[in-house]
Amino acid sequence: MSSIRDEFASRINPVSINIETLEFLENYIKNNEVNSVLEFGSGVSTEFWSEKLPDAQILSFDNSRRYARITNSRISKIHNNICVHYAPLKRMKFFGIHYISYRLTKQLQKGSPKNPFDIVFIDGPPGFLHAREATLFQCIDYIDENTMIVIDDAEREIERKTIERWASMFDMKDLQYHTMGVKEIATFRITPKPKMANLPHNDIHTRWNMIKLLWTFRKRNTMHNLWLLKMRLLNREPFPDQIIENTGNE
Repeated sequence: MSSIRDEFASRINPVSINIETLEFLENYIKNNEVNSVLEFGSGVSTEFWSEKLPDAQILSFDNSRRYARITNSRISKIHNNICVHYAPLKRMKFFGIHYISYRLTKQLQKGSPKNPFDIVFIDGPPGFLHAREATLFQCIDYIDENTMIVIDDAEREIERKTIERWASMFDMKDLQYHTMGVKEIATFRITPKPKMANLPHNDIHTRWNMIKLLWTFRKRNTMHNLWLLKMRLLNREPFPDQIIENTGNE
């Protein structure tokens, strides 16, 4: 059993990054200099960065206030190199197309290193929102042609279409799909200079469809929070692996 499996197997849950991906990332950072990571979607991966890259600058965003708090309670407190921010979702527009993505305000600008990020890890927002496409647009001012971009859940059709659209907007190189157990990730690099002013219109990224998707997301989120409240009132923890740890610093 690998050291990663020893260290992280008990932390994995059905919606988190899987062990195989963590092993892939560990191998990558062992063979490449990594001084900074930008992450969309916090969780076990954030714990991994915090423990395996204690001297790197890590910036993570999550659209769930609860999961951002859980991650913050678990990441290493020995180093102050990692920031996890709650970033709610909102509608926005890039290259003439309507999207849903993180409301980053100035947190990305203030939290970015002087040099471009070495890794961008994309594991959010939720896939059904067709929202991961916009995350790359939000960070093009903070990466360069050497930045390794990793997108999780690359076996899904939505993520595959997202990668195709990125390739139409940017010069993409070194695109590879990697099988990670029952999942896939994709890795690639881009030249962060758009090849066109506007993306081609499609039936998914319309203003009305984004309004409907965001409404559906908020409805689901409200129902989930009400269920969590019920579990709390019953003194039951529905997700034992997601307990917010008491660090003594809160």
